[in-house]
Amino acid sequence: MSGIRFPSPIYGQLAATLLDAHAVESCAIAYAHYVPGADAWIVADASPVPDGAYDCRDRISAVLKAEYLLEVANRSRVTGMAVILIHTHPGYSTHPIFSATDDDGEAQIAPYLARRGAPVPHAALVIGANGCRARRLGSNDEIKVWEVGRNLALHSPGPDCADLQREDRQVRAFGEPGQRLLKSLRYGVIGAGGTGSLACQQLAHLGAMDVTVIDPDEVETTNLNRLVGSVPGDVGTPKVEVAARMIRAVNPEAHVTELQADIVDAHVADLLPTFNFVFLCTDSHASRAVVNQAAHQYLVPVIDMGVSITASDCVITHVTGRIQMIAPGLPCLTCTGALDGKAILRELQTPEQRAADPYVQGVHEPQPAVISVNSTVTSLALTMLLGAVTPVPTRPRHLAYDGLRGQVSEMAVASHPGCIVCSTAGARAKGSIWPLPVRRASAKGEKE
Repeated sequence: MSGIRFPSPIYGQLAATLLDAHAVESCAIAYAHYVPGADAWIVADASPVPDGAYDCRDRISAVLKAEYLLEVANRSRVTGMAVILIHTHPGYSTHPIFSATDDDGEAQIAPYLARRGAPVPHAALVIGANGCRARRLGSNDEIKVWEVGRNLALHSPGPDCADLQREDRQVRAFGEPGQRLLKSLRYGVIGAGGTGSLACQQLAHLGAMDVTVIDPDEVETTNLNRLVGSVPGDVGTPKVEVAARMIRAVNPEAHVTELQADIVDAHVADLLPTFNFVFLCTDSHASRAVVNQAAHQYLVPVIDMGVSITASDCVITHVTGRIQMIAPGLPCLTCTGALDGKAILRELQTPEQRAADPYVQGVHEPQPAVISVNSTVTSLALTMLLGAVTPVPTRPRHLAYDGLRGQVSEMAVASHPGCIVCSTAGARAKGSIWPLPVRRASAKGEKE
């Protein structure tokens, strides 16, 4: 996801405060961690400029004092963060545009921050009553502005997808703007098995045009009962190839990237900040720990799903599913107790390391799996996506499914105030300066 990413509700609160200034221009400063691989600015802090920092201010312009700009540049240099200079154009009823006065001001400030601030791209953002617009400081290179939370909101001008004919029935449900955004997002699907293959299929039908599928495994005979799009001849074929083939069959114009790889490996996890939305469809605790943290660290919304069928002597005692969105303002998988620390350690180790570690025991046993249960849980997850990015009014972001009772319940779990993952004391909005719990390659190319 390229562009500026604000954790919710920072953007909304900041815009409301700045626009409530008796029709005069108001300014704010945001500090963000720049992620080059995603061309993204992860906003860690944003606040209005103090009244005493203005040199002059009226309805059409606002000028900051030189000593205040020096403080801003010094903080940028010390922290290594990019500066986002924010101001309002209160007279605009649509997305505002940068004025000639803005151009002149940036022509002076951009080289100043380049000299005195951190050696990263800085940005400018102008806010109007119903949207905003942003660009690299001192240029005409526009960048998108996102707010990430229980909803994924694009506050800058939206995408222009010319042909929505095949999505006509969806447009009738939630309108063209929602469908255009849904179609324009870059999706990551982690795991191409039972739920992952279904997620790929439904994304293709919803109109997704850019999907990356990541899974290290190949199709086995025992996968055929639930791997959507697979046929007996696919045994031995990478699961990601089957998923990609299915997406292209549904939507030949879609751009699909298939990676036969493991998301716990550092070079693969580096892709997570590039996605707009991620579906987490694995039964690996290590992979879920990596994606769980990346969701908050890089402000990438994720929907995690899991299915469990408990059977003994062919008697089913439990059929359950869990669907949880992970984003700022929502509890993470650590807060909800969905991760097993011992399993994470075991899954990150090589077979030799596991054998040598007396404290890590046990092996992964195949679990019962039925396509109808997977389909139910995956459909709930995709409907949750619609609630997060379109006007579909689905509010819950954490659901539990009880297949035996035929019940779907909303879960109420609080975030831990000092959580190492989703709190500001932890990984939240830290960008690349905070380490992910990944498996790194040694100098000899071996995983460690």
